[in-house]
Amino acid sequence: MRAFVAIPLPDDFSDWLQQNRASFASIAPTLRLVPAASCHITLRFLGELQDEQVGDATGRLAGSLSTVPGTRVALDRFGVFHRDGHPTVLWVGASVVPQALTDLAMTTDVCLSGLGNNSRTERFALHVTLGRFVSGTRDDEVAALEAAGPEPYVVPVTDVVLYESKMGHGRPVYTARAVVRLAPFAE
Repeated sequence: MRAFVAIPLPDDFSDWLQQNRASFASIAPTLRLVPAASCHITLRFLGELQDEQVGDATGRLAGSLSTVPGTRVALDRFGVFHRDGHPTVLWVGASVVPQALTDLAMTTDVCLSGLGNNSRTERFALHVTLGRFVSGTRDDEVAALEAAGPEPYVVPVTDVVLYESKMGHGRPVYTARAVVRLAPFAE
């Protein structure tokens, strides 16, 4: 199975996304939003994970993360990923990434070492993919979206989920295979 580990977003994230839809459409009509149910904060992409490794991955996550305290993060800035000089993805991220979240990503990475077939070594970059640009998106549209700045959305980080990703009707469908609860917030 194709797998990744991520922080799920609360159900009301769909309300936040809906509030932004009108401004996205007026600024960049070529932006195709992803469904709110597909939004998450990826901690580690595993690639292909054998079904018999799911228990091992879950055990490793539970053993490593059960004493890690939860935290919060404010999603308060838009950004754009480019490929070959063209905008491809609109994302929302944090202008300040809490150290606790960086530590969570590192612990997740270390505890899952050797599982899956992901050989990528990129560092954790906190973002939530909001949409994909179609060909022909103008630079001024992209700049206007980045400058717009969202109403901050605070994500309580209380769980980490091992997701399975399957293609369905032209887009990936994510299914939670395991949920690991973090320790209570250190207020």
